Amino acid sequence: MPMSFSKIAIQGIEGSNHYKVITDYFNAQTQIKACSTFREVVDALVHNQVDAALMAIENSIAGSILPNYRLLIDANLQITQEFYLNICHNLVALPNQSIEDITQVKSHQMALHQCGEFFNAHPHIRLIEDEDTALPAKVIAENKQKNVAALVPTGTAELFGLTVIQPNIQDVDSNETRFVLLEKSAKTGIENANKATLHFELKHERGSLAVLLAVMHQYQMNLTKIQSIPIAHKKWTYAFIVDVRFTDAENFKKMSQELTSTTEVFQVLGLYKSGRI
Repeated sequence: MPMSFSKIAIQGIEGSNHYKVITDYFNAQTQIKACSTFREVVDALVHNQVDAALMAIENSIAGSILPNYRLLIDANLQITQEFYLNICHNLVALPNQSIEDITQVKSHQMALHQCGEFFNAHPHIRLIEDEDTALPAKVIAENKQKNVAALVPTGTAELFGLTVIQPNIQDVDSNETRFVLLEKSAKTGIENANKATLHFELKHERGSLAVLLAVMHQYQMNLTKIQSIPIAHKKWTYAFIVDVRFTDAENFKKMSQELTSTTEVFQVLGLYKSGRI
């Protein structure tokens, strides 16, 4: 059943991967606020310009988008849902051009990174990073730019009247991006959740991380992700982001209480249902 929000902020324009998540999972009446950067996405939510924000958080090939974790931590936002999107990168340009005609390809850096093998085989093409996947396609169409191509999701070429020169050029076909929905406060009660994202800073003591992991094991948490991120105001120190799945809400509560007293910082960034079955 499509989810209903009045307005959601996304990074990118119509035709981007964020836009595709909205069209796949949300009510058709949902309005979109297109933002150029992820910081603008977060600011729109913080300043009540939207009801929620959609943010890519990690990719199965390129890994975590660390600055996005810092944005949601600093803004004290909550992850309330997650979505997984199969990523297909299609090389598109104005009609009647071949790959030999293309001298430049523009797209988001993550998209370019995920198609390295293809571009290694076409060294005459210069890669140019842009703020979005769909925006370069729109610019090519509006300005009738020849010899320039864009990397876009499936369906975006048709939106702008472009032609697919080469479909599915990603290095790995099983390429997925995980997106999270952000809100200003938690919406899912612990009884209805089976996954959590946690943020913590450890005391500077030998074996502190091992102790924390042992506590998670004790309370039967299934650790699905652990990621270190730099702490900006403390040189060469790191916080940790952890995703856990669980079946017993009471165990999660007990674990949280114990870790609150044994860590320097302990913060639940989100309680939600896993996007995986």
